[in-house]
Amino acid sequence: MEEYYRAVLGPKNQDYYLDQFSRFDDERKLGPSWNWSAFLVTFYWLLYRKMWRNAAIYFLLPCVLWILLWVVGAVAGSLVGIVGSLGYFAYVIAVLVAMPMYANALYYQHCTKMIETVRATTPDMQQQLKELAGKGGTSRAAYNFAVGVAVVAVIGALAAIAIPAYQDSAARARMTEALTVGKAATEYADDYFNQYRSIPSNLEAADFMSSLPPSVKEVSVDNQAGAITITMKGGGKAIEDKSLKFVAAIAGDHLRWTCMSEQIQDRYLPQECRQGR
Repeated sequence: MEEYYRAVLGPKNQDYYLDQFSRFDDERKLGPSWNWSAFLVTFYWLLYRKMWRNAAIYFLLPCVLWILLWVVGAVAGSLVGIVGSLGYFAYVIAVLVAMPMYANALYYQHCTKMIETVRATTPDMQQQLKELAGKGGTSRAAYNFAVGVAVVAVIGALAAIAIPAYQDSAARARMTEALTVGKAATEYADDYFNQYRSIPSNLEAADFMSSLPPSVKEVSVDNQAGAITITMKGGGKAIEDKSLKFVAAIAGDHLRWTCMSEQIQDRYLPQECRQGR
């Protein structure tokens, strides 16, 4: 059996597992031992040793247990806290104690079953050893999975930084367009004031009203309050449907305009419209 074990184990940590397998054979039963790899990196150890089904079960087990505990908790009602605590405790014991303690026995069963299957397919021992060497040994799947997880994590971290930054930049660009529209509206209001000594009730006569930029939904005038309101369109929840205001105050024979917003945060506003400027 040692030749079969060597073939199916591969060269990595072969002596360690040969000692464990020999003990199981001598005692004719599976017993507890301790596997540090199975304790520290259980999922990756399962992938590394090509125990694909066990790795899948281990990976999906938390989801299955969560659903099971949710169902049991719904039935238990007021005891949901106790049921959840017991379930969590059982899972921790299984993962941190039972799994590393019986990992060698699990691997032994995996290898012996593979040996039995291969021996049943051909009587040629050399062919058997060749097949075992191909099917057994170790895999780079754990390494590839770890690299994949790391890449996804890095991409996620970069996206978490880049996407909000891009959204903020796009929102500020839209507010700059709104500022341009607002200044054009105040210039029209200034001309109207110079002629009629009052603020216009609407901006229908202004040429720029027919070609508003995509970032502006509408422009309205409140001649009683002396304010021009620019309502935003798009740009995310930070500015969409919110307004930028230009409030007029009479200063001698002309109007003095103050740009402000009661709805949009200063970080998105042009510098001259920020309350804390």
